[in-house]
Formats: sequence, C-alpha cells, structure tokens
Amino acid sequence: MLEQTSVRAAVENEIKQLLPDQELSSLSGREELYELGMNSLTLARLIIQLEAVIGVDPFSQGATIADVRSVADLVATYERALAASPDNTPA
Repeated sequence: MLEQTSVRAAVENEIKQLLPDQELSSLSGREELYELGMNSLTLARLIIQLEAVIGVDPFSQGATIADVRSVADLVATYERALAASPDNTPA
C-alpha cells in the first residue's frame, strides 16, 4: 500500500498513462478531469488502476464519484481513504 505522500504521484502517473496523447507534463491539481479529456470510460479505468496501485477503493468506503471533479479532488479522495484504511492504522 502506498504512503499518503505518494498518492498524488500515483494519480498523476496513472492519468498520464491513460491519456498519452495529451500534453500533461505537470499537473497543478486544479485541472478538471473533463478538461484533461477524461470521459466516463477513462475515469472508470483510472479508478481500477488506482485501486491496484494505491491499495484502497474509496468508492466502496462511502466516497461518491460525483464529488470528484478535479485532479485535486481525486487525490484528496484517495488520501482520505488511505488514512481511514484499517491497514494504515499503527499497530
């Protein structure tokens, strides 16, 4: 499972892999997902990839996809899920 500090890097990396034709050298986080060229199918693929990379599924923990509009929203959603994950609590 990733550390919270790596969530942003993972999200950005997966977005860049899913949208190779876009020039996404650096993302500020403020970009709306639709502005990047992401549609519902690529968003679904992104969520599947992020679950595999990050190790949590925030949308099975109560987060709603309707609240995710920007890259920063997506990062924050995964960071919250990672922090709340039972695997992330100190022993």
